[in-house]
Amino acid sequence: MKKYFKYVLTVALAIFFVSCYEVNEEIEINADGSGSYVTKMDMGQLIEMMQTYAGEEELKKEGLDRALDTTILFNSLIDSAKDATAEQKELMKDGKMKMQMNIREKVFKLDLSFPYKNLNSLQQLMSGKAGGTGMTSALKNVFGKKEGEQEPAAPKGPDMGDFAAIYNVTIKNGLIEKKVNAEKYKEFMDRPEMAQMKQLASSGMEILYTTTIKLPRAAKKADNPLIKLSDDKKTVTMRYNLLELLENPEKFAYTIQY
Repeated sequence: MKKYFKYVLTVALAIFFVSCYEVNEEIEINADGSGSYVTKMDMGQLIEMMQTYAGEEELKKEGLDRALDTTILFNSLIDSAKDATAEQKELMKDGKMKMQMNIREKVFKLDLSFPYKNLNSLQQLMSGKAGGTGMTSALKNVFGKKEGEQEPAAPKGPDMGDFAAIYNVTIKNGLIEKKVNAEKYKEFMDRPEMAQMKQLASSGMEILYTTTIKLPRAAKKADNPLIKLSDDKKTVTMRYNLLELLENPEKFAYTIQY
């Protein structure tokens, strides 16, 4: 892949929240506790940033005028994920990422999919264990610079794993609970780059985040008013502006019993 393309992808993965205006988190829980955890991200706005900084001719020169549709298996990246823990590698090994990119149509989408075998693994996934440093480091080795190449350092910023980590997540048979961890929230908000995030939030910018959970049986209780239940109460949906979390994380905590 071309050098500029690899750098742009590194930036996107490091600070995708700046360009990502819609995230769909889709969770399916089977009766035996296994299931799938999928995150779909639409980063179409990043295309405009690329066009602004590089220009149409430069993008064409780098070969980015062609459409890209590819799938990456994370088991091929595990060994290169130097910052990933053994726990993260176990969560990532069966996962995959589907990437679609089309400059002309302003399309840039990333779909991350992780099957899991038990509720403990789902608890780790919902806590951001597979979407943080480990995964980002692995992807940088694929899309980032090769040895000997000189590229500008990618900007730093929180990823979805950081946002998820401010909650204590508890998953048991019949229970899904997310509660704010005050200490982790304070540490998160004290990070220097969060000042920019607060400015984005105050400017009216939205990052639409939708969580959909398919339960193995009907929900008995859902205590957050933002949660919507399907007619059979087996599908739970919650949609909100992720940036509101910066000011009021308790608003998006919940307990679901089923």
